[in-house]
Amino acid sequence: MEVTVLDLRTERCPMALLLAKRHVMTLLPEQQSQILISDLSSLSDIESFLHRQAFDVRRQEKGRYYCLQVTKGPLLNV
Repeated sequence: MEVTVLDLRTERCPMALLLAKRHVMTLLPEQQSQILISDLSSLSDIESFLHRQAFDVRRQEKGRYYCLQVTKGPLLNV
């Protein structure tokens, strides 16, 4: 499966959070995405949202911005 990239380095909250929410909700189970963020407030808000929604999130500092490696959890059979 292809890893998607969402570049939010020029966005600030609340727009960055809204765009990130829309993006991750389109991911398929176990699909990965990278979200690029330079605004610390947006980074905090987006990470909080992703953790509440049970996404696996790994943060990497890339100099002047951060890269969130996001993986959507598997589809649960209930």
